[in-house]
Amino acid sequence: MTLLELIVCVAVLGLMAAVSVLALRRTVPRDPIDPMSIIANTLENVLATGAAATLQFTVNGRPASATINPDGSILADSVLGVDRFTGRSTRAR
Repeated sequence: MTLLELIVCVAVLGLMAAVSVLALRRTVPRDPIDPMSIIANTLENVLATGAAATLQFTVNGRPASATINPDGSILADSVLGVDRFTGRSTRAR
């Protein structure tokens, strides 16, 4: 193994480590009382059991509700900002 090959390998490993550290720093744990977290957890349960569920929330002092259907679709008030088909937030982070 030549010195040049060793330097190239160390540089590639350093670059991969830098990219992976930056990717890991972006992950932020969700607040367990956040409506999006509750909807995501309930979606898993609804898909497993096959029974629809309706959730009631209070967001900024306003009542809001979300209905999760067994086919995975979510019907929610606009104050929650939930995409109907993916269940993800429509608000930019």
